[in-house]
Amino acid sequence: MLVRNDLNPALISLLAQALLETHRAPGLFQRAGEFPIPTDTEFPMAESAVEFYKNGPSFLHRYLPLWMVPHVQRLFAFLLTAVAVILPLNSYLPKLYGWFVKSYMAKLYRRLRGIEIELQTELTAPQVTALQTELESIDRAARILPMRHSDLFLSIKGLIIRTRTELATRLDEVRSRAAKVA
Repeated sequence: MLVRNDLNPALISLLAQALLETHRAPGLFQRAGEFPIPTDTEFPMAESAVEFYKNGPSFLHRYLPLWMVPHVQRLFAFLLTAVAVILPLNSYLPKLYGWFVKSYMAKLYRRLRGIEIELQTELTAPQVTALQTELESIDRAARILPMRHSDLFLSIKGLIIRTRTELATRLDEVRSRAAKVA
């Protein structure tokens, strides 16, 4: 049997299977197993036909209808590609998460540092209460850290407590100075 070079390999396998089923038994002009043969001296044989004669029908061709085989092959190819892309990403996801947590903490530290810098200047009572409000906002933002980052949480919590104490002391000083002036 001759076919064109551009015939779909799935159809070539199907034709080879039909030839085997039809012509495997002995006939008037051939003995059993004599036709079809996987070698031809005159014409080159398609790779899919050679593969079929060597190993038989593929696993998918044995158990699935012909129309479903290419779709399942594409699905396997997609899944294999997805796994090849996702597995390396899994090693980078914890690092990326750590980077986001450290970036978030750096923002909180900058806000806390801004409060500490303002504490070095001369402040009024409303300014100190505004700084206390900002400090409470930083404290609420720091509480959302997961417990696996407890070292970061405890370090910023200690700084918040120290700054809160300094702000309370500064507010008492400002109020006592205002009482003395009045």
